Amino acid sequence: MIMPQLNRPIAVVTALLAASTLLFGGCATQPPTAKPKATVEDDAARLLVAEVALERGDCRAAAEGYLKATRESDDQRIAARATEVALSCEQLPTARLASARWRELAPFSGEAALAATLVALQLYKLDEASSSLAAWRDSGSAGNQDPGRFAELLERETESTAAYHVFGQVLAKDDPTSDVVLAQATLALHAFDLTAAVSLARRALEMDTSLVQAKLLILRAQALQGDYDDALTAARELQPTLAGDDLFVVADVLNAADRGDQARAELLRLREQPALALAVDRRLGALAMEQGDAAEAERRFTTLLGQRGGTTLALFYLAELAERRGDIVRALQNYQLLADSSLALLARSAAARIMLSQGDRKGAMALIDEHASQHPEAAIELVTTRAQLLGNAGDHNGAIATLDAALLKYPQHPGLTYQRATTLERAGRSRQSIAAFEALLRQRPADPGIANALGFTLADHNRELERAEKLIKQALAVSPDNPAIQDSLGWVYLRKGRVREAAGILEHAWRNGRDAEIAAHWGESLWQLGEQGRARYVWQQALNLDPSNRAVQSTMARLTGESAPQAGGR
Repeated sequence: MIMPQLNRPIAVVTALLAASTLLFGGCATQPPTAKPKATVEDDAARLLVAEVALERGDCRAAAEGYLKATRESDDQRIAARATEVALSCEQLPTARLASARWRELAPFSGEAALAATLVALQLYKLDEASSSLAAWRDSGSAGNQDPGRFAELLERETESTAAYHVFGQVLAKDDPTSDVVLAQATLALHAFDLTAAVSLARRALEMDTSLVQAKLLILRAQALQGDYDDALTAARELQPTLAGDDLFVVADVLNAADRGDQARAELLRLREQPALALAVDRRLGALAMEQGDAAEAERRFTTLLGQRGGTTLALFYLAELAERRGDIVRALQNYQLLADSSLALLARSAAARIMLSQGDRKGAMALIDEHASQHPEAAIELVTTRAQLLGNAGDHNGAIATLDAALLKYPQHPGLTYQRATTLERAGRSRQSIAAFEALLRQRPADPGIANALGFTLADHNRELERAEKLIKQALAVSPDNPAIQDSLGWVYLRKGRVREAAGILEHAWRNGRDAEIAAHWGESLWQLGEQGRARYVWQQALNLDPSNRAVQSTMARLTGESAPQAGGR
């Protein structure tokens, strides 16, 4: 399957820069030399033009204006500001040039090196990112930072595989501490390299036997690998020493193992502790939804209304339950109540989806546009949300036009170009989609997400199956346990007639990812093997999670001749 492209709020850049005392405050930045008055005035004039563009919301002009200013000045502070603006405005090619100029003017600056690292990571230029991060490390800027926190912030800037590679190449290479090794293990887990994650976590434990998080990481990786009994034994041994969300590790493993009744019993046991009641009810409600028990889910979430820390999530789930049973008025009311909450974009998107299904495009887009005006820092995420909503409503041309307009403002943005390629595919323009993915792969040859997307698209159209398999295996070499990529391999095997092999891979992918599209493919492989009853069970599990999933519905209709149940047009 094609993985969704993650669009991270650019505020993360500021957090990571601040974590390293960046932008004008770092220890390695050299003070500016005195300048003639005329030069200072020229700099001020150039900066004024850029600042005016920034104030009127023209990010591209602002970033390009700052870049021009720094090219015509030897003041490293202007280069730093140019880099900051370009990053904040998601003008990544411009940010790359600005950060290179900053490093040229301040070759020993840790701040400049880390900014260049961030840009290279977002563009998936791993060698460039590793070189810049090494310069940051050697500048002494790392100081006494918490490796786990730094790794987390680094990961939020890019795909997990890129962060894992670069962190390991630079910061976990030479005589690392146990905390650094544990941070690398966590990155490996998120990058879906479970064997490496377990190995690194065990190495961290050899260095420090008190690392509870390393033990948790190992058992979670074991569960993802399907080794449920060992994971469950470890979880039960460790549980008495845990606190917070980690207390639910036994229930999590049981649920992953499809032992829903036992998971429920474990949650009810934990609910006897008054301090856990709220968290337990949230989990019991979510478990009931997974099992298709709408009445139990509604009862659990209703009890959370009015409770501090519970109302927002409860309203969202109750809105989804109302949508599933066809009560569109109640669903819209609840989603709109959350329009300015911590779940604002999710709720607005859900409400817009319903409004589009009712033909109210103007009202639907107004919900998204209003959020965009309130959150300019999330511009890319909102563009892709708008495009996805239009595409899902069948307006593929509108979705592509939205993305094309955004690419004029954010040239070569990887998230937008990826979304455009996937939208072309959904619009039935497969040749253009494949050409777009080919172009992306040339730009980002090491990115497993691009290789997987191209491979899956080729396989989906029964084209170049040998090359499709090669591309998908290339992606798996980087992220071997990624369920989306495993699904792609299963799908290409199904296309090639290797049905039993496909079924095994797809089952593993479903248990790792619980994605309805994977269930559609796994069910199809089971159907072809003559296991129709099991296929129906798998599809029903998927519909419990996502009642109107089009991949499951179309697969069931094609193979069984029956219509899958509808639920609210999701």
